[in-house]
Amino acid sequence: MPKLNKLTWLPTGLLLLLTACGGNTISQPAPVEAPQPQVVEEVAAEVVEPSVVEEAVVEAAPAVEDEMMEEETVAVEQVEAEKSISVDEAVVVEEAAMEEAMPAEEQMTEEKVEAMSGPSSEQLQILNQLNVLGQPPELNNEVWLNSEPLKLADLHGKVVLVEFWTFGCYNCKNVIPSLREWHDEYSDDGLVIIGVHTPEFGFEKEVTNVEQALVDLDVRYPVAIDNDWATWRAYKKPFGQRYWPTKYFVDKAGNVRYLHIGEGGYDKQEQIIQALLAENGV
Repeated sequence: MPKLNKLTWLPTGLLLLLTACGGNTISQPAPVEAPQPQVVEEVAAEVVEPSVVEEAVVEAAPAVEDEMMEEETVAVEQVEAEKSISVDEAVVVEEAAMEEAMPAEEQMTEEKVEAMSGPSSEQLQILNQLNVLGQPPELNNEVWLNSEPLKLADLHGKVVLVEFWTFGCYNCKNVIPSLREWHDEYSDDGLVIIGVHTPEFGFEKEVTNVEQALVDLDVRYPVAIDNDWATWRAYKKPFGQRYWPTKYFVDKAGNVRYLHIGEGGYDKQEQIIQALLAENGV
């Protein structure tokens, strides 16, 4: 029996299918076209050489650096300008404060100059109205507070205010603030205030009570203890001493020029002190 081809036994339909699949209609991959030389050349031409890039960077760097320096300079100038404005404002404020303070300082200087050169015309008018009332008796008190014992004879060349008082006296307490103010204001200019403490009642004779009163009343000037009334009686003969408080204003030559009894009249008394300090004495 003859050999059959391997395909002869296949059904006719299958052969037809295989024939259709093996026909020319099967698609083949598209051939890859090689790049054209001229395209490669154009691309190569567009590539920038490294040296050209470096040169461009080198050329651009100074411009960028100059711009940065210019911005930094502007910023520094702005800061300096603000500082200058702040300093100027501070100077203006300081000058304004000095201008406000100068009138008071100039006034004080003028007063000092007038005191050194002599009394003003107004002070001369005050001095002309003050009579010489006599020489004050010496202070022979042994016990003193706030000071060593003082003698009027040793105080020539200074203006002395002698005041009789006692710490239990209501009117005396009211006078103390003005005396304290004058002591603080004029003691460096030559004023010496002396309080002669002559007691009215027994408890005012206790020195410890007087010491406490000086603390409580803030008495800062010298105080002579006149428990035996010796100084009071000495001033009674020429001046009629008999009241608390009584003040005696003694000029630089050692003469009583003014006497005031009781409270009040503080402005006038201060003017008298100023005039006596400005007066040319011994």
